[in-house]
Amino acid sequence: MANNQVTCYCIILLFIATEIAETSTNNTCQFESKCLCSYTKTNMMKADCAGKSLKTIPKLPVNLKNISLARNLISEIKNGTFEANKHLLYLDLSSNDISELHSRSFQGLSKLETLIISGNRIDPSAICMAVFKPLKALLHLAIRQKFKNPFSLNISALVQLNTLEIDAVSHGMDPFNIEYANLRFLHEVDVSGFPEFEFDVSGLSGYCKMTVLMPNTFKYIPYVKRLDLSKCGINAIVSGTFRGLVHLKYLDLSDNRCLKFKGLANVTYDLPSTSLKVLRINKIHQTFDLNTILTKCMIKPLRNTNITQIYLNSNRLQLFEEGAMDFFPKTLKILSGADNEFSFSGRYTDDLFKLTVHEVNMSYLGMSHFLKNSNENCDHTLITPSRCNYNPKVYKKIAIKTPNLNNDTSYSLLSSFGDDKVLIPYQLRKLHLRECKLRYYLPDITFSNNLLEYADFSSNTFYDWQGPLGNLNQLKFFNLSNNYCSKVSTRFFTGMPNLTTLLVQNNLLGFVLPSDISGKILAPLTKLEVLDLSDNRITSLPSVFFNAQIQLRTLNLSGNLLETATFEIKSMTELSHLDISNNRLFVLDTFFTKQLDHLLETVPDLTVELSGNPIKCSCESIEFIEWLSITKVRVQSLLHQDCRSLQMHLNSSKVIYEYLKKKCSSYTTTIVAVGSWVAIFAFVIIAGIIYRFRWKLRYAYYIVKGKHHGQIKPLKTDDDFQYDAFVSYADEDETFVHRKFLKNLEDDRNIRCCVHKRDFLAGNDIATNITSAIHNSRKTVVILSQHFLQSDWCLFEFNMAKMESIYSRSKENIILLVFLEQIASKDLPLNILELIQSKSYIEYPNDEYGDVVFWDKLKETLSV
Repeated sequence: MANNQVTCYCIILLFIATEIAETSTNNTCQFESKCLCSYTKTNMMKADCAGKSLKTIPKLPVNLKNISLARNLISEIKNGTFEANKHLLYLDLSSNDISELHSRSFQGLSKLETLIISGNRIDPSAICMAVFKPLKALLHLAIRQKFKNPFSLNISALVQLNTLEIDAVSHGMDPFNIEYANLRFLHEVDVSGFPEFEFDVSGLSGYCKMTVLMPNTFKYIPYVKRLDLSKCGINAIVSGTFRGLVHLKYLDLSDNRCLKFKGLANVTYDLPSTSLKVLRINKIHQTFDLNTILTKCMIKPLRNTNITQIYLNSNRLQLFEEGAMDFFPKTLKILSGADNEFSFSGRYTDDLFKLTVHEVNMSYLGMSHFLKNSNENCDHTLITPSRCNYNPKVYKKIAIKTPNLNNDTSYSLLSSFGDDKVLIPYQLRKLHLRECKLRYYLPDITFSNNLLEYADFSSNTFYDWQGPLGNLNQLKFFNLSNNYCSKVSTRFFTGMPNLTTLLVQNNLLGFVLPSDISGKILAPLTKLEVLDLSDNRITSLPSVFFNAQIQLRTLNLSGNLLETATFEIKSMTELSHLDISNNRLFVLDTFFTKQLDHLLETVPDLTVELSGNPIKCSCESIEFIEWLSITKVRVQSLLHQDCRSLQMHLNSSKVIYEYLKKKCSSYTTTIVAVGSWVAIFAFVIIAGIIYRFRWKLRYAYYIVKGKHHGQIKPLKTDDDFQYDAFVSYADEDETFVHRKFLKNLEDDRNIRCCVHKRDFLAGNDIATNITSAIHNSRKTVVILSQHFLQSDWCLFEFNMAKMESIYSRSKENIILLVFLEQIASKDLPLNILELIQSKSYIEYPNDEYGDVVFWDKLKETLSV
């Protein structure tokens, strides 16, 4: 045992010594002043000459081990350039202007292991075999030139080659000919490229055009283990193409948009003959294809493979044929179906429970795509027999009924599964449901027995967390950020007792957390280590809110509206990072600073982030400034944090304290200060009262003015209204209002609308016109966008409509918000957020079928 320990210690010491030997500072290179060099203790050199505008390769020293000459203006590699560099292992010449390689361009590089020469203008067909002969030890060759014509690169001399990155253009000619037969160690081949309509700014991507893959395409590279054929413009794959690749472990056919699932069948029938572990078939359908179904026939052969990861992202996939999932291999651990169009209807959802997967990614369901995502040009004359032909019976088996997730606020997640228990794969560890446009409240849900440890439900609209979410006993990571949630019950987290990381940033929890005076919401989470409550509009937190979180290490409360820190943290004996930046803290009182000093006794590396707060430096805060000057707590970013009342940074807290100590010791100064504060206080109170009722005062003024001029008359019945709706919008949204809104409501649905550019009376001031129009309209429709929030007149119209509803309509809600675009909750004013809570809003849809429902629903609302 002792000998083993000694041996272990010796290995560790040797590793440390090696790391130290490899570490050195960068200095200007002697052979070229533009380059930076570092040296090891064995006097071997590493040089960085990337992006230095070099036109020629400088004379390199003999002890050079590693050099990057990328992104320069080098046009030629002369014969004998590297003849003295026998120790060079790594050479990067990418993104230059090299057009030709000579027979002795790499002479002397007998130990070179990596050569990157992509992104030049080299014609591969003009490279003679002798060029690569000196590279006897080369393991990695990258020679992408975006060459769009067929070529045959003779690299038979590179017998040790392991990884090859190269262009592949077939046009009837196999890019991997008999000269590759000797490369028995060639295990990784990357021929991926970008379609012609895409542009790669780096210049290092390749070009691949292999329209049809045949059984002899990879005949001479049978030892390949990793094959990347993504973005290759593949239209068809003949059965038998991959059958001979018995060592193949990784296959990427992504972004071959003409292949489709029908063409995939010929691939899956070859895979049982391989050693495949990872299959990537992302986006093998066009961006705007009709929704697709994955049938049994297409994936049946996978049952006889040992695949562990399958990626099916961006395939417009809506349904699996019932029972199809039974043919996924039992070895499958990761299944990704992100950016698809899955319907929660159909009996195939029960098949999910049988999967043996550890990780499922179903994020970005129903994600909108840009119209500029052009279709790939397909050659429809290429007809190859497919093992799975179109069977209309399969496609008619399932009646698709997709619930309206955007408008039915009473629809719960539970009802989508039709049972009192949500079935999930028993061995599932990770579940991704990010940004799926799911709009639910989360009721009492019990999950089937599971091993789930990681769940990401962020960027949806789970607006009400009732719960509890039961039987999540293994869950450790839960992300519910960006969900517009303003309600959380005290039972919600009771079903996840082992949770260690909770991310709930960018919600509206400031509406509910301050009222949790007993700290019941987080009480079940006793093992929590990371908690992110940032950007939640939290104004205050109860004293005992975090009493149960004794193991908390990281607490993020940044971006809120905290004016005081009165919550207890003294029980968090593991706390190492507290972020209270970008709040409204003028000072940290003694109650809080004493807690920090107490924690410092058990957590010596405790850090606090205070930046972005309006810290005061006055007699009131002298105790806090004194604490800053003497505390051992690491208060971050003080150099960038100004004292509000002094032109000094808080990193000079000792100087500030000495200044305040002298200033505040004067009795006269104190009297003057107190008198000033009293006067300021009185002024603030008066100004506050005026500010508090500013909209009521303005509204009353313009109503009286309008009545005096005869523009506003008493309204006794609904027939007295001149308009059905006053439309409030920003000038930048004028095209939407006049071309779509007015056409659909006035022309097609007989709704009388008032818009300022058409219906306001000339000669009257704008404010009077606005007030009169709102008063004479039954409803006020707000076209909400970023432009609206930036317009002072638009916000004036909104507040006048709010005053109208309170003081003239007996608190009747006459305002209807129409969301023209997605707006983060933190960007919305509080008075608009309050209106959202009353559900007086509607979202403008992005599809033609939703348009009809939208306009009919709007007409119905405005007609009441």
